[in-house]
Amino acid sequence: MGSSLIILTVLLLSFFSVGLAQNPGSATDEDHSYPPFWDQINGDIAEFPVKNNKIIIDPWKYMDRLLMYKIIITKSNKYFAWFGQNNSSNVFWALALFYGKLYKTDRFSEPPHSAVCAYDALAPGCISLNSGWGGLNFYVIVLLFLTAIESEFLWDLPYEVELVPQEEYRYDFCYSIVECRVSFPQAMDAANRLYEYLQSREIVAIIRDIPKYSIDEDTAILYMWEAHQAAIDIGTSKFDDISFYSSKTERDFTMDFLLSIEFVEAALYRPYFESSAELLVGFPYRPLIDQDRDILKSNFSIREKALLILVKLISEINTITGGNFFTIWNKAMNSELVRVIGRHLLKRLLLIPSPE
Repeated sequence: MGSSLIILTVLLLSFFSVGLAQNPGSATDEDHSYPPFWDQINGDIAEFPVKNNKIIIDPWKYMDRLLMYKIIITKSNKYFAWFGQNNSSNVFWALALFYGKLYKTDRFSEPPHSAVCAYDALAPGCISLNSGWGGLNFYVIVLLFLTAIESEFLWDLPYEVELVPQEEYRYDFCYSIVECRVSFPQAMDAANRLYEYLQSREIVAIIRDIPKYSIDEDTAILYMWEAHQAAIDIGTSKFDDISFYSSKTERDFTMDFLLSIEFVEAALYRPYFESSAELLVGFPYRPLIDQDRDILKSNFSIREKALLILVKLISEINTITGGNFFTIWNKAMNSELVRVIGRHLLKRLLLIPSPE
């Protein structure tokens, strides 16, 4: 029964991918894939201001979160240098690129349709406390960053780090290692597992001045995706209310997209720069409004419409089967061969329509 459902769904999705019209052009543009203002920071903890012998970070500023991402990527690059050129195969790229995509598509602004914290291509701005996407992403980066300090992955900090809290929704967030550890120990443990794994690896070879660490690719990717999902699980429990989104349609898309990402995670989708950029090719350029309920009549591009239809289809199949679709998919992904096939299928679907 389970295998039959998987086969039927794969055939359905494959037919869906072939049936859409072609859209010539490059799937991704590397320069446009980087988060906005990425080149304006170096990824150094010294870029944060210091006050009273404390490093001050405001997690509700776009640039502060961006710098946290870049610090983690910069500090971990050495472990993944062997996997790709120009540090393109760091497992944290998926998270950083998605963060930039959320900002660029105006999903950190004050809902609904407010100019407060709206995307500005010329000057980095804020992240609204009332943004559901902003709340979800808060847990992804803050838990990763604080756990990096707790585990001493970031061991050379000159001062103690202090995150600036906001009084509104104060108890929906945690702003210190102690707070987050007490409130969300499982999510902190998931992130800690990744950092401890990386720190336990040894250099087994140096070729052309590039160190090769004893890292199992699938293990590192598994731990990264598990840490990400643990953080998302916290966020979705707090920010699934429609009021945190521009519309019910956007809220539903958010939940559908996040469910689809669980399928991506189960297949150990490669979270490297190029593959992560491909994952986001069809992400809608703006938040959805209620008039977008009929996706085919909306003003989204062909690729964006394809992604919207795909994540809705996956969600509906999962609902109809009482959650068994994901359960069976997840179990099937225990096989390395099936994971390879799963990643191929996901890539094919995510790049609908494929370039000529």
